Amino acid sequence: MKKTSGSPAARPKVSVTERNLLVAHGQSKKLADIRKRLQPDLAVEAKPLPNKPLFPGLKPEVATELNKARKLIDDRINEIMSGFPEGKKNKLFSFRFGSVESVKAADIKAAFKLLGIDAGPVDMRLLAALNFHGNTVEGS
Repeated sequence: MKKTSGSPAARPKVSVTERNLLVAHGQSKKLADIRKRLQPDLAVEAKPLPNKPLFPGLKPEVATELNKARKLIDDRINEIMSGFPEGKKNKLFSFRFGSVESVKAADIKAAFKLLGIDAGPVDMRLLAALNFHGNTVEGS
């Protein structure tokens, strides 16, 4: 290997070129449509079965309060997830709040506090030891 002197004229010149995509991200409607079809919206909804009671073994007033709480929780989760970019909704939600399943497994009061939901429209006395699915939570 040859030694070069310290003069700038003896050093080889290097040129850097940057290559961009043919179509910038977000400018192609066709590619956006393909991305949208590949990543369907992940809406979380409570779907009660019409033929049998949703929460067997619970008093009717507790079941109605639980349905109100479930709707508030689902609406808040969907509202939070709608602010996240497509394809990263579950990951970003779990970084901030934990997984959707863990939020629903916690008791109603803890889920409301975690998601920042006002408990005004729901009677928390009736839902003290219940989770999203109507099961009792240990340690509450």
